[in-house]
Amino acid sequence: MKYSVLIFTFVAILVSSCGEKKAQFTVENKSNTDLKARSIVLDRLDIVSKYGEMPEGAMAWLEDENGERVLAQLDDLDGDMIWDELFAQVNLKAGESKSFNLIFDDPSAFADVKFRTNIRFADINDASKEFAEAERLKSNNTEISQKYFQMEGPGWENDIVGFRNYFDARNGIDIYGKRTSEMVLDKCGLKGGSTYHELQPWGMDILKVGNSLGAGAIAIQTASGLHRVGPDSNGTFTNVKEGSLRSILELDFKNMDIDGKSVAIKHRISIEAGKPYYNSEVFIDGIENAQLATGIVNLDSDSVFTTTLDNMSAFYTYDNQAYEGEKLGLTVIVPQNTIEVVMAPEEGEGITQTFYTALDITKQPVEFYFMAGWEKQDKVYATQKGFEEKVNNEIKQLSAEIDVKI
Repeated sequence: MKYSVLIFTFVAILVSSCGEKKAQFTVENKSNTDLKARSIVLDRLDIVSKYGEMPEGAMAWLEDENGERVLAQLDDLDGDMIWDELFAQVNLKAGESKSFNLIFDDPSAFADVKFRTNIRFADINDASKEFAEAERLKSNNTEISQKYFQMEGPGWENDIVGFRNYFDARNGIDIYGKRTSEMVLDKCGLKGGSTYHELQPWGMDILKVGNSLGAGAIAIQTASGLHRVGPDSNGTFTNVKEGSLRSILELDFKNMDIDGKSVAIKHRISIEAGKPYYNSEVFIDGIENAQLATGIVNLDSDSVFTTTLDNMSAFYTYDNQAYEGEKLGLTVIVPQNTIEVVMAPEEGEGITQTFYTALDITKQPVEFYFMAGWEKQDKVYATQKGFEEKVNNEIKQLSAEIDVKI
């Protein structure tokens, strides 16, 4: 994830007391927007270079000037069993600067921490068998993928919304509307269980995807057309991090044939607690004269709207487009000043029935956010005005400039 300004520096001295190690740093909100649960990311190497190695096996808190603590998360992103990033969420009023102590503590102190994000990818025939890694099916037949995987592929959720990827040649993304803050995907779509296509106490599958890009799936745009990512490549899934505040997964595609070129694509997906969206970072290698496309299914919506605010742009649909005809708003947010939206063909063998935009790939990762608002999750989404206000608020939160200073 990227921010307008994010400088990792620290103030004061690292000290040791009662087995804890502390460093103090300040976070400044340079915008005129109050920030709620704003994400901050600290690089481990920046910390180690200034203060030496941190305690092995420890977990972390952030403690403010009043002694109030918020949870921090130590994420190993490369699988070497050493954490790479510290992730946390903080509240800052407009123009406010706060100091925090970084406190390392024994994992036993975190026993009661509630998980607010989750990744679920399991064997449909053995729910106890979760996959840390897996190879993508070549078929585009849902009846085949249903025989192998719970939910037909990996799912990710937070306390607001859930998503899933069809782990086959379709590579579409679907949405689970939630009416609970509890993590539900572990029990969703189990063999012999209730169907997620009918409303349950926790919610349901709310999107019709078909041959579209669904809820922010990706494609490659070249002069020869729009190329679905997945069908002819070697695809894999990796569970990078499943955490209380942030979960990360990666969908990799190798040897994808696009206009005679062998292309490799990494789609890194992260979801944070309390946010109505997931974040995508896409890395592309092997092709230059191309763009990354992402979009929104338009099976039940024939109008698309655009907005630009604080150097970010979005396009969105709002209609009776949930599975049972409820109001549902769907949005792609990108960190750029302008946006052009194109409509895919209504029918054909390729990607169809999609409003999409094509993004420049010269600067990587290519980043975007996909947001969903379902009226049965929150009454604010029962009107288009309410949905639009939520979209604009999320853009303001994402685009607000912050500094982390020494």
